[in-house]
Amino acid sequence: MMWFNNGKRGAFLAPLLPVSILITILITMALPPQPVQASGEIAMSGTFYLQDFEIPRGVKVANKSIYVVVFNQGDSEFAVHLTPTTPKEVELSFSDQDFPLQPDEQKKVYIGVGVGEDAIPGEYTLTIVAESRRASLEGGIQIVTAVAQEARLKITGEAGWISARVVSPLGDAVVATVSLFKETQGVRYEFASSETGVLEAKVSLGYYVVCAYVGGEKLAEEAIQITTENERKEVTLVVETVYFANFGIVPNYYTETHELAFATIVYQVRNLYQPMNDIKLILKVSQNDEALEEVPLLSLSQLALGDISGSRDYTPPGGWESGSYAFQAELYVGSKLYTATLEEKLEVTAAPAPVVNWKVLGGILSATVIIIVVMVSRILARRRRAVRSLGHR
Repeated sequence: MMWFNNGKRGAFLAPLLPVSILITILITMALPPQPVQASGEIAMSGTFYLQDFEIPRGVKVANKSIYVVVFNQGDSEFAVHLTPTTPKEVELSFSDQDFPLQPDEQKKVYIGVGVGEDAIPGEYTLTIVAESRRASLEGGIQIVTAVAQEARLKITGEAGWISARVVSPLGDAVVATVSLFKETQGVRYEFASSETGVLEAKVSLGYYVVCAYVGGEKLAEEAIQITTENERKEVTLVVETVYFANFGIVPNYYTETHELAFATIVYQVRNLYQPMNDIKLILKVSQNDEALEEVPLLSLSQLALGDISGSRDYTPPGGWESGSYAFQAELYVGSKLYTATLEEKLEVTAAPAPVVNWKVLGGILSATVIIIVVMVSRILARRRRAVRSLGHR
């Protein structure tokens, strides 16, 4: 196996190849990093090699803007293994590290970068190698070809804190996507994100921009400068949008047994944005982290400005079972998900099955048999006396 590295973030591995192919590779290495690095049947693109990480100790950066895409450009299936190379106390995590690829198939893998508390500040290189593998005829695994991407990492010792929350003009908390970007030389790199409308992040010193999104649309942003160690900045992003002003689960129990009878779902949608057409509210229910069902809550041809409230009594199709139930309401505009609530949990303990006391049950059955035998004996005795009486006549 030979290693080719042009000192840029587009380095790659290759097996021993014919001279003509090696010359082509060497020429390619002299060019700037390309969107796709390829070696024979395997290729890799994505955003990882574009990253310029600057992360303080004790922080992990992971979001959907950091990924690689691995391609199978060959004519047969192979297995892919991703291998990270990092400095001490730094870890690369993958949404999937080992997976098969069919011909012309591709897979996106999200990347996380974690820096330990004991990491040494400095500048480093992070490398991800994607190998295509097959079983060899002699047994074992044969690495056919491989490609790699590199990214820069700067570990800092000084750090501050940024807290952000999203609210409506009325001060209500709004569930929204909050993204925190670090801006370096005019380029924004996503540093942290949250889907709850609240974000708190430990950051290195520098210039940041925090943005709020609802329905995929950016509704607010604010710039922040962290200049000193342990500095803390709090940001409130105000958005005019459609959101759930209230969502809750009210359990209702039988008076006699105290068992759960049904749950009442209550919701309130507030529109501070504009009239919206073709609105649907859906209740998603899961049981023990597994999807159970989706229940329609409301359907409107138009959602006007202002508030709309409602409720619905809910019982699972198969009845309540012991476990954890989760409820979440979603608002769709047409077929597009616009916003949703946070999950509400309901812990259920079903009534235990009655315990059978076999000794008591055996005694009851024995007594019942004796009573039946006695009654049958008496009936037969009466009949015999009746028959004798008729014979004397």
